[in-house]
Amino acid sequence: MRFLFLTLYGREPEFYGRVGVHLREQGHDVAHVTWSRRGATTLRKMGLQAWCLADLVPGAADGVDLADETRRLETTYDMLSLRDVYRTDPPVRDASEEASLRWAIAHFRALERIFDEWPPDVVVPEVGSETMRTAAHLIGLERGIDVLFLFYTIFPNPLRLYANTMHAPIVTDEELRPLEPAEQAEVDAFVERFVAKNQPIRAYRQPRVHGATLRDFAWHIGNKATTDRDNPYLHPQRFVTNYAREKGRAALARRLYEPLDASDRPFVYFPLHVTDDYKIKRVIPHCVDQASIIELVAEFLPEGIDLVLKEHPMSIGRNGLALLRRLSAKRNIRLVDPYTSSHELIRRSQAVAVISSTVGLEALLHGHPVMTVGQPFYGGYGVTVDVDSFREIPEKVQELLAFRPDRERIDRFVHACMRRCYPGKPVLVDPSPENARTLAGSLHAAVTDDPVRPSLLAR
Repeated sequence: MRFLFLTLYGREPEFYGRVGVHLREQGHDVAHVTWSRRGATTLRKMGLQAWCLADLVPGAADGVDLADETRRLETTYDMLSLRDVYRTDPPVRDASEEASLRWAIAHFRALERIFDEWPPDVVVPEVGSETMRTAAHLIGLERGIDVLFLFYTIFPNPLRLYANTMHAPIVTDEELRPLEPAEQAEVDAFVERFVAKNQPIRAYRQPRVHGATLRDFAWHIGNKATTDRDNPYLHPQRFVTNYAREKGRAALARRLYEPLDASDRPFVYFPLHVTDDYKIKRVIPHCVDQASIIELVAEFLPEGIDLVLKEHPMSIGRNGLALLRRLSAKRNIRLVDPYTSSHELIRRSQAVAVISSTVGLEALLHGHPVMTVGQPFYGGYGVTVDVDSFREIPEKVQELLAFRPDRERIDRFVHACMRRCYPGKPVLVDPSPENARTLAGSLHAAVTDDPVRPSLLAR
């Protein structure tokens, strides 16, 4: 198989370069597209084919009639519009429409040439909001090339691999079969371990300076001043401004937190979503205004029941104070310290409501009722109350409080997920050489037919 990886900068090129080397050892051909000149150099030193978009995108749309090329791309590829491709990409967030069109068109033209020169069988763009990832996904789909997305989950083998889409149920209904005694014991042991651990699956974001922060800052300064000076995704000055802003926000937000025991009123737990998560921006953009969703849920809770909110571990200091003040000012909404245990909140709550947070899945492990608004991968199996339209929220809130999920079906679903997932983690979770080797083994297994686990691409 021919694998084509797409990376931005930093740890991505080196890590996925290591993954590529291990895949090559297993008989695959591997190439890379990266925005980083330093990354491209590193990849080539590993003996891997690498293209640098910093050298290919500028000028790729020169002399092109933007209107004609926009029509060609919108006709050729399965997109809502070219705007939907570039609208979430930071370098053109404040750019003019013409500049944004030129940016997106240049990406398509540069990547089309690469796909022509080196036709892959599998594209691995990672998940994200950047134009290059979206364009590579669309080009792959149009040419019949499989596109693999890497997700991180709570399961013992934490890698959730999706082919050709970022948004779909994780397993089929048919996979929720009765469990053998040994399989039931496997589920029980996993649930017991996970709940006893009582930790978020991603580390808390710390708005403070430490050794790793200073090293990253020095790395960004060095690269922006030399090889990657024109990389539009590198902004070392933001290390300073973001640190000051986030530290200030985190300090001021503490005034809005209420102790969990400040009230004896029953409550529904609603975890806030990551503020700039790719899923909110690209996959479920109708949920981007989570404040309005939260207020709607709170408004239709019965008298005497509160909605308790907690910021995501990776959003501490990143949520706007205006948002937090707006929500905490509502009479039946309480904001608790973000370091409060989610498992404690789940246990003490009447129910859990989420957009698409992993907390909803964790609540199922506790056997708690869950309402989903953003169609997460664990929705739609009869173990959650699912909102398909915001107009359903009033009645779904009432249904949630009376809902009791079936424990046997939860266990069947959990085991089906455990069977589907692979060892390994995306780079943002674990950039270690050991994980690169593990991830390469999982990618190899995903595209290779095996009597026990058929190829993911054949599903």
